[in-house]
Amino acid sequence: MQDVADQSAVSITTVYRYYPTKHHLFTALLLHYTRSLALPQQRTGCAAADVTELMAGICRTMLARPRLARAMITSVNARRAESTAAGDFNLRETILSVAAIAEPSPQDAQLALLVEQCAYGILSWAVMGETTPARAESDMRRACELLLAPWAETTGGRVRQA
Repeated sequence: MQDVADQSAVSITTVYRYYPTKHHLFTALLLHYTRSLALPQQRTGCAAADVTELMAGICRTMLARPRLARAMITSVNARRAESTAAGDFNLRETILSVAAIAEPSPQDAQLALLVEQCAYGILSWAVMGETTPARAESDMRRACELLLAPWAETTGGRVRQA
């Protein structure tokens, strides 16, 4: 926490006012990360393919800094274990946006949630050393392929006409 205060040129008291523990700090950092994701620049128009690229990019980006990723994932787990901890990173909204689904059906919302949950699990395994970053990205791609099969032939939530 002192390092954060020093790098931010604020007092340690100020850091602790906003982030009572390192878990609060790293959880806030992950929340900031998920809210400021760089969306894929080139979209194919296929919802499943575009979301797959988004999720693979998230794996790649987070695991490029494994110690930071581990601190964020560990902190989120610690905060969620607290009964007062709230925190919806709302990655689902980003997933639906990249899929170009403006008015998601309950099934669309469920698919987005499943992809988010799967990504969290894959990232958790990777930061704990149970899999490699390359394998995590590969697993994320395969999970998207399987989970998003209903979106494979969709554009903006509508089935493409042949």
